[in-house]
Amino acid sequence: MRLTVRFYGVAYDKTGVREWKPEIKPDSTISYLLDVLVEEFPRLNELVYDETGKPFEYLSISVNNQDILGLNGSDTRLCDGDIVFIMPPIGGG
Repeated sequence: MRLTVRFYGVAYDKTGVREWKPEIKPDSTISYLLDVLVEEFPRLNELVYDETGKPFEYLSISVNNQDILGLNGSDTRLCDGDIVFIMPPIGGG
């Protein structure tokens, strides 16, 4: 199945692309997609996973404009044609 992944903020800086269209296995989850992302873009590892390998909770991920926290979190199942947004927190002062 084909997805569109859009990167914002630091995620864009680490990938160098705004949009990526991977083809992944059917019935995949956000958790699986994160593994695929880090494999394709190794610089994302420090943004996605903590030192124990658990995904950071502050990383905002949405599927078709719905935050995954309101769905099934990292177990959210993806469908062909979904648009996934990867948005790290933005800080400033």
